[in-house]
Amino acid sequence: MRRFLPAAIVAAGMLSGLPSGGAVASEVENLLALCSNPETPARDALSACRRVAERGRLDARRRALVWLNAGIAAHTLGLYAEAVEAHGAAIEADPRLSTAFENRALAYAKLNRLNQALADYAAAISLRPTDPGAYLGRGILMLNHGAPERALPDFGKAIEMDPSLTTARYNRGLAFLQLGRNELAEVDFSTVIGRNPRDAGAYLNRGRARAAQGKAGVRNDFDRAIALKPEWAAAWYMRGRFFDREGAIDEANADFLRAYQLGHSDPWLIERMRRMSGQ
Repeated sequence: MRRFLPAAIVAAGMLSGLPSGGAVASEVENLLALCSNPETPARDALSACRRVAERGRLDARRRALVWLNAGIAAHTLGLYAEAVEAHGAAIEADPRLSTAFENRALAYAKLNRLNQALADYAAAISLRPTDPGAYLGRGILMLNHGAPERALPDFGKAIEMDPSLTTARYNRGLAFLQLGRNELAEVDFSTVIGRNPRDAGAYLNRGRARAAQGKAGVRNDFDRAIALKPEWAAAWYMRGRFFDREGAIDEANADFLRAYQLGHSDPWLIERMRRMSGQ
């Protein structure tokens, strides 16, 4: 998430209804500087934004932006209920601030409040129908809640609006994988790799899509994912499964052991570890 309040808001002309040069005005300027600076630690930013929103006598637009920053800082800290509250205050101050709806949807999603998140994404889209961000966010929400078929139209809309949006292509590839549409998944992950050759996730998932089709290049994709992200347990695990299917048992066992050491754990792998240790 980005902070959307520019540091320039601390300029004297931005302060509404405060005595020029007074101690109160100076304090508000300092709080605004902390609230708006992306380098401010999130906890300090949250405190500053709350204080200036409650004491700064700002006009509605600036108060909305301050509350927006408070919500972003709260989200960064994992305080999702506070993020919902702060973004709600931003919306109350400026009901057309689409970013506040979009960010509140993210916080609602973290709280597993699906209906509220969907309502906020719909509001964000109605306010800014040409912005791909809310379509992308809603698609990810659907994907994460086991509805990849409902996610696909939103990912497609986001890509149509911004063909360079690799996050949308990557997530659409995941949706295609879940739906067994592996050829289309491979295309999306290949596009992501073409734009970012160091994307370990795209290599890993393209390998999965190719393996499901029985195509060549699976081993190379898994190798590349591990080379780019050697501490990623899932990559070792997936390559181990590939080796296992190919009958390369020693290589598979070595990869499974490494995945286990890195923290990958599921009943299948635990049972494999038990068999490997002779238990």
